[in-house]
Amino acid sequence: ATYDPTTANNVYYWVDGYRLINRCNLVIEGVSNAVNAGIISAAVGDNYIGQAKFLRAITHFELLIHFARPYQFTPGATHLGVPYREVGVDTQAEIDSELLKPRNTVAECYQKVLNDLNDAESLITSSNLNYASKNAAIAFKTRVYLHMRDWDSVITEGNKLTGAYTLTPTPDGPFANSYSNTESIFSIKHSAAINPGVNAALASQYKRRLLVAISPIIWRDPSWLADDKRREEGVMIFTSSGRKFTYKYKDETNYTDAAPVIRYAEVLLNMAEAHARKTSPDLTTSLNLLNQVRNRALANVATQAYTSTSFANASALVGAILKERRIEFLMEG
Repeated sequence: ATYDPTTANNVYYWVDGYRLINRCNLVIEGVSNAVNAGIISAAVGDNYIGQAKFLRAITHFELLIHFARPYQFTPGATHLGVPYREVGVDTQAEIDSELLKPRNTVAECYQKVLNDLNDAESLITSSNLNYASKNAAIAFKTRVYLHMRDWDSVITEGNKLTGAYTLTPTPDGPFANSYSNTESIFSIKHSAAINPGVNAALASQYKRRLLVAISPIIWRDPSWLADDKRREEGVMIFTSSGRKFTYKYKDETNYTDAAPVIRYAEVLLNMAEAHARKTSPDLTTSLNLLNQVRNRALANVATQAYTSTSFANASALVGAILKERRIEFLMEG
């Protein structure tokens, strides 16, 4: 509670967010010029532009979460968001004009995020885990629509990925093989030669430097069963000086663990929440989606899985989904 407008983490989250956005805009403009000049084909250019628009969208969305009120704060989300920047600034004239750009409303920002993600879905042709992909844009839309409380759109987008991904058999699968598994949709690549150093690599922060322990509030929550596989020492958790830490990121020497941005487990839980929150909830489908994620971590599915009698109403089921999200995505940002 000591953060203020001068705090380095606040200042540089803003600065580096817009630095990334500006680089995306410069790529979009440069690639468009290269296509127009006949240097590269339209198809190659579209793939690059789609990837840049994906990164521009998710970065603006991240800034919105941290620096603006939630979507539902006012009717129609007419309250102020952040400036949505679509000009690549590399001249004094562009600096002068962009400095005058006001904050967009939250509604305007969300629509622009969705426009960029829709463009990314239609333009991107590559499918590498560590690059923006068509499926990453789809998956991210489930997150954006969830914040908007557009439940039907969450489900529509999520259904597009049915069959494209499957959960790994065990909950440590996306981390034991962070560059080759059936669940990860978009992750940021790190290697011995390409990593963000000790101040940002996840294995450095969470394993070597022990900067963030697991909160005792969630660790002691009775919903997180004592024999849940996500509590397994030396696999997903380790203990130091009596404190519990995540072991999702293991390489504390070269920091090569991929940083997960979105994976299929989140898409399933986003859809589960949407089904439970609809005006006419589909609790059966919601429960099935929740159990897909939770059951793989249970020691005894037959006796520990949630059933239709586990929750008194839709609100109780939503509460369980939110709790499952806290457990499943622990220390993933």
